[in-house]
Amino acid sequence: MTLRYVLTATARRDLQRISDYWTADAGEEAALRVLTGILDTVITLSLMPMVGVAAEQYGANVRKFPAGSYMVYYRTGRPRRIDILHVFHAARQQDKAWGNRRTD
Repeated sequence: MTLRYVLTATARRDLQRISDYWTADAGEEAALRVLTGILDTVITLSLMPMVGVAAEQYGANVRKFPAGSYMVYYRTGRPRRIDILHVFHAARQQDKAWGNRRTD
């Protein structure tokens, strides 16, 4: 069963920052390729939500899954949907990227 995905405000902000970085560094086409890869992964997660690894240190039902050089954090457990919480570069120290934020 395909679930609906919802991009939270924090995930939208993360994607905007990723887009801004790649546009400035390598141009619009590169930014589009990176964002398309991330969104393709999000669509895959909506088809197979349990494929990710549990990351419950960031909140109940939080999971993570790689998207190229990025890590997508998302929440399962809601009827017929997943919430995309954050998208961070995988080279970042993930605990520091999350800060003191939890999603519960």
